[in-house]
Amino acid sequence: MIFLIKLILTDLDGTLLNDEKHVPERNIIALKRAMEKGIHISIATGRNYYSAKRYVEELGLDVPVVFQNGAFIYMPFENKVLYEYPLPSKIAKELIDYARKEKVDYILFSDFLDEKDMYMDKEHKGGYVKYLEQNSWRIKKVDDVIKFITKDKVAEVVLMGNEAKIRRIIEFVGKKYTGQFSAIKNNVVDGWAFFEFFGKGASKENALRFLLNYFKVSENETMFLGDNYNDIGIMKLVGFPVAMENAVEEVKKVAKFITLSNNDGGVGFAVEKFVL
Repeated sequence: MIFLIKLILTDLDGTLLNDEKHVPERNIIALKRAMEKGIHISIATGRNYYSAKRYVEELGLDVPVVFQNGAFIYMPFENKVLYEYPLPSKIAKELIDYARKEKVDYILFSDFLDEKDMYMDKEHKGGYVKYLEQNSWRIKKVDDVIKFITKDKVAEVVLMGNEAKIRRIIEFVGKKYTGQFSAIKNNVVDGWAFFEFFGKGASKENALRFLLNYFKVSENETMFLGDNYNDIGIMKLVGFPVAMENAVEEVKKVAKFITLSNNDGGVGFAVEKFVL
């Protein structure tokens, strides 16, 4: 069965990438064949530009790419920022202050285009040790992250820890700064939740609306492939949402199709089946 798909948008980790953080050959071949047919291809990831750069280049994506869960859309080949939703520094400081009180771990992300953008002032010993090891090249270990909030805005703040505590922080900060920031649940590993905080309006859903307008396509002509909590909103909007076999159950529930796992070239399999 062939669907009229004009735009394919894919997440990276747990979706386009296998567990070794490589793009399986099946995915590359299928996406490049789709591009040859005139279908638009892009990425919507929670990663920042520098940590996603090699995958953008591997696919040759000279198009708008969505980074940091929709807070930043960038044309990498043209070095052109299309839009950004940074977090006001006063909110970043408040989040970190509450995180310290609640004994929740935190990371400050300085700027969307800083190569070394992650600032930490305490060691994390929870569910995201591997994530931090993989991103060690981006991390600056400092004595107090607050000292490095020197402008009126930062890219984001991440909180890692007990989800109930993080939601309590969201509630406290939200009362003071109603509607002035976006809180996005990204993942849960070994009981540790991972929430990202950006400026007002940041989401993969809003990024999708930008891309639809840019490419002149509709939601019904769009396939999105994802695996985690931060993909649920966008999957509810597109005409053809695809969940990876390794996706969390909440993602599978909103998908029209469950493809193979990220380690088995699930993106390529879905594109072959429904687009090529």
